Amino acid sequence: MHEFETFVYLDLQKTGTTFVSYILTECTTEHIVEFDKHKPVGARYKPDKFHFITVREPRDQYISLYSHGCSGAGGLSRRLRRRGHGDFYDSTWRGFRRWLKFILDIEQVPFLDDTYAKEKAIHELIGFQTFRYLELALKDPYETLKVCKTRDDVRAAHKENSIVDYTIRNETLREDFEKLVTGELRHAIRDVDKAVGLIRGSENLNTSDRIDRFEDKTKLGPEIRNMLREREWFLKELFGY
Repeated sequence: MHEFETFVYLDLQKTGTTFVSYILTECTTEHIVEFDKHKPVGARYKPDKFHFITVREPRDQYISLYSHGCSGAGGLSRRLRRRGHGDFYDSTWRGFRRWLKFILDIEQVPFLDDTYAKEKAIHELIGFQTFRYLELALKDPYETLKVCKTRDDVRAAHKENSIVDYTIRNETLREDFEKLVTGELRHAIRDVDKAVGLIRGSENLNTSDRIDRFEDKTKLGPEIRNMLREREWFLKELFGY
C-alpha cells in the first residue's frame, strides 16, 4: 500500500509495483503519507481517496513469483526453503510445474501464508493469487472473506466491499498507467509530459529473470491447467483472463 495525500496505490505482488511506485514518487506533487509494501489498507481506508491496483494474468503472475524465488528472493521462497522445499527452485519449467502443482494444492496451504491458511472458508474457495488480490482490494478483507461459504458469497463480498476505483493490467501496464496520470491523477502530477515520458521510456524495474525465457515447451498440462482454472476462478472471471 503506497498512500499519498489524495490517492492510494494498492501494490499487488509481481504486477509491476516497483515501476509504478517509482513513477509516482518521481512525478507527484503530493507527500507520501504511508508506504507499507504489499499490505492491505484495512482500517486505514479513507473513502475520499482514489484507490487503484495493478493486476496480472494468474499463470504469468505465478511464473514471475517462481522466477523471483529462484534467485533466493521473496517471502514465499524463503518460507518454502525453510520447510524443506528448496528443491522446487531449480529454474526449470519442470521445477515450475512441480512448484505450481504444490502451490495450487489446498492441502499445502499452511506452507504459503499464515493468514490465508488460518480461515478454511477462505482457502477452500479461492487460490493464493486471488487471496492476495482480495486482501488489497477489499475493505476489512479478512472479516469480509471469512464468512463466505460459496463462490456467490465471494462475488457479493467483492461487489459490496471493493475499494478499487481503477485497475492497471500488467499486460497493458504502460497504456493503462498513462491514462491514469493524464486522467484521474492529473491533479497530483507535477509535469504530466514528464510522467508520460517516463512511463513510455523507462525500463521495467525489479523484474525477475524469467525461467521460461529459454524454454521451447511451456505447457502446464491438463491437470495443472485445470487446477489453476479452478483455484483462480475469481481473477479469471473478474478480469477475463
